Amino acid sequence: MAAKNQLNKLMTGLAGEYLVAGMMNLKGWVASLTLKNFPGVDIFGKDPKTDRNISVQVKTSRENSFNIGINRPQRKVLNELIKGPFVFVHIDKNNDVTYYILTKDEVIDLINTTDDEYFARKKDKSKENYPMALWCKDLAPFKDHWDSLWK
Repeated sequence: MAAKNQLNKLMTGLAGEYLVAGMMNLKGWVASLTLKNFPGVDIFGKDPKTDRNISVQVKTSRENSFNIGINRPQRKVLNELIKGPFVFVHIDKNNDVTYYILTKDEVIDLINTTDDEYFARKKDKSKENYPMALWCKDLAPFKDHWDSLWK
């Protein structure tokens, strides 16, 4: 059962990356998925009109939150860990897709704001190394902000 869950997570993650690449192409940008294990980047993008390149991180979830793969002590080096914009892809139970697009700075600000609020309410402070998460409700203001990829 654990192997099946892991496969489902992998397939969901890949679907999110392909969905984002497809949307980027539809918007006139060239998108290319990276080989796995490329640190902090899932898609390389190019705007052929401006010849500008970007590195995009994609996080996909079927839940109402996204594990961002960063723990609390790493917050001190977020500027180094986060290479560029993020696209959070939420796929609901009907396979309807919602995209939340944030600049690098918006991701860093949101991580710091929401984590401070969350950690302040947490009774068990021993979970400091637990991976941080962002919630759909906190990402809502960034829905379909595709131009944030190029800011």
